[in-house]
Amino acid sequence: MKRTLYRANYGYLLRHPWQLALAVLGISIGVAVIVAVDLANSSSKKAFLLSMDAVTGEATHQIIGGLRGIDESHYVDLRIQHGVRSIAPVVQGYVTVNETSLQVLGVDLFAEQEMRTFSRQLGSRDSSATSSETKQAQPLFRDMLTVPGAVMMSRSTANSLGINVGDRFDVLAGGKQHVALLLGTYANDAAASLDSLVTTDIATAQVWFGMAGRLSRVDVRITDGEPHLQAKLEMLLPADTTLLSTATRTRTTTEMSAAFMTNLSAMSLLALLVGVFLIYNSVSFSVLQRRRLIGVLRALGATRRQIFSLVLTETALIGLVAASLGVASGIWLGGQLLGLVSQSINDFYFRVSVTDVSISAFSVSKGIVAGMIAALVATIVPASEAASYRPRLAMTRSALERQTRRLLPFIALAGVVTIALAAVVLTVSGRSLVAGLISVFMVILGFALCVPLAVKWSTYALSPFANQLAGTWARLAVSGIGSSLSRTGVAIVALAVAVSATIGVSVMVDSFRGSVSDWLEQTLQADIYAGVRRGTLDPVLLEELSQLSGIVAFSSNRRSWHEDENGRTQVLATKMAPGSYAGTEILDADPKDVWSLFERDDVVLVSEPYAYRNRVSRGDIVSLRTASGKTEFRIVATYQSYDINAAALLMSRQTYDRHFDDSGVDSIGLYLDDGVDAADVIAQMEAISRGRQELLINSNVKIRELSLQIFDRTFVITDVLYWLAVGVAFIGILGAMLALQLERARDFAVLRALGMTPLQLGGMITLQTSVIGLLSGLAAIPLGLVMAYVLIEVINRRAFGWQIDMAIAPDILLSAVLFAVVAALLAGLYPAWRTAQSQPALAIREE
Repeated sequence: MKRTLYRANYGYLLRHPWQLALAVLGISIGVAVIVAVDLANSSSKKAFLLSMDAVTGEATHQIIGGLRGIDESHYVDLRIQHGVRSIAPVVQGYVTVNETSLQVLGVDLFAEQEMRTFSRQLGSRDSSATSSETKQAQPLFRDMLTVPGAVMMSRSTANSLGINVGDRFDVLAGGKQHVALLLGTYANDAAASLDSLVTTDIATAQVWFGMAGRLSRVDVRITDGEPHLQAKLEMLLPADTTLLSTATRTRTTTEMSAAFMTNLSAMSLLALLVGVFLIYNSVSFSVLQRRRLIGVLRALGATRRQIFSLVLTETALIGLVAASLGVASGIWLGGQLLGLVSQSINDFYFRVSVTDVSISAFSVSKGIVAGMIAALVATIVPASEAASYRPRLAMTRSALERQTRRLLPFIALAGVVTIALAAVVLTVSGRSLVAGLISVFMVILGFALCVPLAVKWSTYALSPFANQLAGTWARLAVSGIGSSLSRTGVAIVALAVAVSATIGVSVMVDSFRGSVSDWLEQTLQADIYAGVRRGTLDPVLLEELSQLSGIVAFSSNRRSWHEDENGRTQVLATKMAPGSYAGTEILDADPKDVWSLFERDDVVLVSEPYAYRNRVSRGDIVSLRTASGKTEFRIVATYQSYDINAAALLMSRQTYDRHFDDSGVDSIGLYLDDGVDAADVIAQMEAISRGRQELLINSNVKIRELSLQIFDRTFVITDVLYWLAVGVAFIGILGAMLALQLERARDFAVLRALGMTPLQLGGMITLQTSVIGLLSGLAAIPLGLVMAYVLIEVINRRAFGWQIDMAIAPDILLSAVLFAVVAALLAGLYPAWRTAQSQPALAIREE
């Protein structure tokens, strides 16, 4: 009996390959998106961690100072006077070669051998090296110390830049040109972790980055046999330095992008959620088409458990095949998304060099498991229905529809309860981003459960109007949607969820973009801005620029990073021009009171994201490591900021100079007199700086344009993800209409026999799909707006800490509804054509 049971059902699947293909395709796309996003995220993170491991080497801790680093005399004291040998000085920075950013690691070759494995070829102290390797290393060691600008890099990096060993090339560091010489490439340069990394002697790096007598950090290796070394170092360190573990610094840096990656992962799950509806659609139709067979099998003795196991096993196999295909597609798609993800990370968080997707067993397993679970969850209801059929009722189609209509109020009630639970989760979850994302999916599920009942009411109300406008065939088209809710309801839900995602994300992005645009408009008060990429302005050049004719005032800024065991904090030191104060919007205090204290006392302003993340407000105290040790600063206000690294403290330049040994200036803002042409002043600035220091000079209008371009580029990947979700929904509509066409073949044949023409029959199907699209689009509007609200007020707030003003553009809602109608209409073209071409006599005879 069992063998007969399985042969009968699998024979049905083979006779309907299109249905099987649509089910496999829907779940495959969902799995592919999950795997692709996971691989893109993990590959970017893995590349960064490998790069960090290569750079830190065997160091377990690092001694760090302020923006200007550490006085190298402290390193000498530790090594010579106090006998600490397991330390190595480092000068680190970035240079630009042929528009490519490279990380530079300046090392002391005498102390370096015990710290980084890839640099051991520069010397002969490695006891494991062969005699030939030692002979080759000796000239490299000598030349690195004696040849000006001597460097080494990976072979792949050199090839990408078109540089050969022995070539001289220009590097741009701090806006100034220097000449470098490629001595050789790393012996183990096949490792991707060494891409975009340049190694040079520490003296060369000090010249390039203007750090004479200074170090970026000191690497420390503390072994298990030196339990007291950490305490000894902490006691010997000067007040303006600190000792941090390398693991802590790496974790802090990677956590900067955690919210970004989490949001992408959540977006990828949306495609799988839509795929769940599609699987439910396909499986339920498969069960419906076999209701007569199931009734016969039940009459012949098949038990409910056997029928349930049959449907579940069948779907598990489909899910396994679909998930496997989805994984393969996801690996390819991950390669396409990798560039978008890494570009966003480079724009906002940290430099990462990654060109190939790293395929991990965890990501592949996650995709397969997600696909299998989605398929099985979507199958539980149809499988239960199949098992519940009584032999006599299983022979009739109307039995299921009556049962569906009877259950609609209870399904809608479950949806309302789910939405209420989502509200509870949002209320009690505090600041948890994951809980916020879970609540989004609960809202989607709750709305989805309410849609079928709303469709029933809508079609009941629309049928009389359709009859008045176009006659009986139009009424049949509209009423047929409500009378076949077991088929059309799920298809409408799938399309509504996908379209609601476009509404929610579009409203969120549009609101976010508007807020950022307004913020840039307010913040960029100066007419012209000039600065140096990863460097400081030459003091003499700065003086000349500020005295150009037509300039009535100027402001200056200095960005530095304060780092301790709790993470990294950006400190913005600003010397404001009279017009600059209006560019900073104070959120919780009177600006007049704030600015008088700001220029006089040891106080700071905190950005809105900083205040949110650190749970501080006006009147609280923050501590920073200064030249004299830990110093407390009072918070006088919170200010608005949409800078992605906006967890920042703002202090006056006078306060900064009192506490920090750093006179550098990153950028300046120039205020022009009335009638002065900004283009003329920019031309003068470029002429003065030419050959001295390469500056980034732009008007405030140009900076706004560039900033918004980066903003738009960031959300390209979001667009890709929700269009994929829409693609899954399109497949669902196509499958639903084909299923209806096949299932109602006899009904359509009767209509043809009663005189309905092929054109009218095809028009009826077309109208039906159009109404399905319209109902989906209308249902998507409230869900999309709720989703947008949660994304803006909860997800963005918890992920990044800023507040966004929600703005709803009517064209977004109109285009979403129009898109739903067009998508459904396109999906229904083939079923309409196929129905119109059917032969009435043949259809009746087959039935």
